[in-house]
Amino acid sequence: MSYRASDPLEAEYYMTRSFCDHRLEVYAGRQVGFRHHAVKTACGAFNRLEYGAEIEVSARGFEEFYMLEMPLSGGVRIDFGNAEINSAPGQALLLSPGPRFRSRWQSATRQWMLQIDRCRLEQRIARLTHRDRAETPIFDPVINLETAHGRRLLEAFQVLAADLSDGAGDEDDPQREAITDRIIDLILGNVPYLNGRSVVPDRLSATPRHVKRVMEMFHARFSERLSMSVIARETGVSERALYEGFQRHYQKSPYEMLTRVRVEEARRLIVEEGVAASDAARRVGIRHLGRFSSTYRAFFGILPSQDSKSRH
Repeated sequence: MSYRASDPLEAEYYMTRSFCDHRLEVYAGRQVGFRHHAVKTACGAFNRLEYGAEIEVSARGFEEFYMLEMPLSGGVRIDFGNAEINSAPGQALLLSPGPRFRSRWQSATRQWMLQIDRCRLEQRIARLTHRDRAETPIFDPVINLETAHGRRLLEAFQVLAADLSDGAGDEDDPQREAITDRIIDLILGNVPYLNGRSVVPDRLSATPRHVKRVMEMFHARFSERLSMSVIARETGVSERALYEGFQRHYQKSPYEMLTRVRVEEARRLIVEEGVAASDAARRVGIRHLGRFSSTYRAFFGILPSQDSKSRH
């Protein structure tokens, strides 16, 4: 399947019909060089998309699929929920169902995009965790394609892209279905995700022993002044190994994970126990109160004072 358009309104209508509600704004001129090519995959499609102009896309968000994007050239800045994220060649983005989003495409941007059916991914999580059903996970959106799993994702995309070049039609293909499932397993095994109301990422793959032990320390001792060099010595690893372990497993530094644990506990104190925001911050070990409010808002989308008011 392929489609071309020079009229932004035609491209907007096509994208709304094909994906979700879209609004396009062209920054220079009145025309675009819109091109879209797609082949069917398991419960979705593999796409190559370009607009041929610098544009801003405002979309309602999507409910039934995840979108894994890999730029071939150019790049995209996306405001997704409370986060601002950026893509470029060598860095993929995984957008999860739900939030409205706004993205700004550079004029030279071309990218591969894989729709991954939400139900198929949730069913895979349920099988791996031996649960009847799984909540819809919100994945860490940035994937470094220089990592081992990033390179495997890129290789899988290259196989799918060959079908675009060969002009494969919309017929179902067992190989594309197998590749889609392989991509799902790579995501689940390597990309941290948020589940439910927690802001502390979860992982399906086994946690390295020293990373697990440090996370247990964070949950038990978040109110203390914790030095990562001291934590590393107590755990019996070098500070470098500590940072590398967290980066590999969570794509976050130990301090970022400690901050998430602290902010989550602060919210529990504010919402469940009625503790004042400033007192909650101090009790969880956050001593910069101004920074606490901005961090809290980044995680939860509201200020701690608003959470306090909502309780009454």
